[in-house]
Amino acid sequence: MTCLNRRSIRGFVLLDALIAALIFSFGILGIVALQASATKLGGDAKYRTDAALLADRLIADMWGAVPTAIATDFATGGTAYNAWKDNLVDCAKAKVTTNCLPGVTDNPPTVVVGANNLVTITVKWKGPADVDPHQYITISQIQQ
Repeated sequence: MTCLNRRSIRGFVLLDALIAALIFSFGILGIVALQASATKLGGDAKYRTDAALLADRLIADMWGAVPTAIATDFATGGTAYNAWKDNLVDCAKAKVTTNCLPGVTDNPPTVVVGANNLVTITVKWKGPADVDPHQYITISQIQQ
């Protein structure tokens, strides 16, 4: 009878070790998934920051322009808009990592100048693994 108890105890220890290894494996998989998520969110934050900087650069140019020319020069299709849009860099095509947005050439930005020079800038981008494009919208009042 003592031999039977020792065998069952040894089996219990083996089962306990297997369960511990399984729990440890799930913990490691959770940490790897958390790291992947943090990396993706960090990239998304970088793209959103780059979009904000690019939109702010255009707003700064508007503040320095003649107020009556803002509606024609800086709206989508205007000369200042086209110069700004041409300076937007698509990361995937240029193979650079600073001040660029992926997919920006396929998703061009829009600039709408409303009454009293109320400007709405929409910058769009599409990351390599994204299904739909992201967008950053800023609204600014340019004083006359």
